[in-house]
Amino acid sequence: QKGLSSRDESDGRRGGVVWSRMEGLENVLDVAAENWMVIGITLGAMALVSYLLQMFSLARNVPPALSKAEFTAFPLIHVQDISHNTKLFRFGLKHPQQSLELPIGKHISVLGYDEDGEEVRRPYTPTTLADTRGHFDLVVKIYPQGKMSQVFARLALGQTLQFRGPMGRFKYVPNMKSFFGMVAGGTGITPMYQVMKAILENPEDKTKVSLIFGNITEDDILLKEDLDAMQRTHPDRVEIFYILDKPPQGWTGGKGYVTPEMITERFGSPSADRMVLSCGPPPMKKALKGHLENLGFGDDSLFEF
Repeated sequence: QKGLSSRDESDGRRGGVVWSRMEGLENVLDVAAENWMVIGITLGAMALVSYLLQMFSLARNVPPALSKAEFTAFPLIHVQDISHNTKLFRFGLKHPQQSLELPIGKHISVLGYDEDGEEVRRPYTPTTLADTRGHFDLVVKIYPQGKMSQVFARLALGQTLQFRGPMGRFKYVPNMKSFFGMVAGGTGITPMYQVMKAILENPEDKTKVSLIFGNITEDDILLKEDLDAMQRTHPDRVEIFYILDKPPQGWTGGKGYVTPEMITERFGSPSADRMVLSCGPPPMKKALKGHLENLGFGDDSLFEF
């Protein structure tokens, strides 16, 4: 009797423990069911943080894409028509987490070979910013007699050119000036576009920009959609004035060449907080320098890319 009673008591205790555990499990399941969204978001956030930490660690261990000391080959991965004689060439970096890390205002040296196997080098400014990962873009105007532009024109997807950098004396620092006057001709727009893009994508940068951009015809205006979007989105900070040698009927922009009157109207008077940047054909830069000197702009007020 006693033995049986003791066993019954033991079984009862075990049954109570099991029942208690089952009740505890049911309570946990009830809580989970009531808070499934919070739990799901928490687990998702933990997974995202883990992924980002892995990507950050991986990015830190990726070597620099460019070297100033020697050329590095990168393959062409995409080509896009920009205008009737201008193309965007996209080159892939060696790792998807790599970026060009090219300081704003700097350019790269491009090395290729012409049809006779002779070496050709030219400077180019990417239109992508320094933190763009996995690739960089160059906008190139194709001239029938242009040595380097013909190297680009013959390049097939998967083929490589060689690149070295960063190069150049200008380095942009946010808010280094309160105002930039810019004068560009043809493909000389690319360093201006790079600086403008960096200014407008940095919420802490309050710099204002006025661009005078000269071309032969309206079809020659590079990156016009992007430039117009900048002016439309930031009307209080960006002003763009287009000049054409051969304007179409009804053209409302400028005609001919940059004049002292244009500079005064759009850039204002010389001051320590204003700077003029220029890039384009040598005759344009020479004329601009003379105009600026006559208007009282000192050598430290002008930088030529």
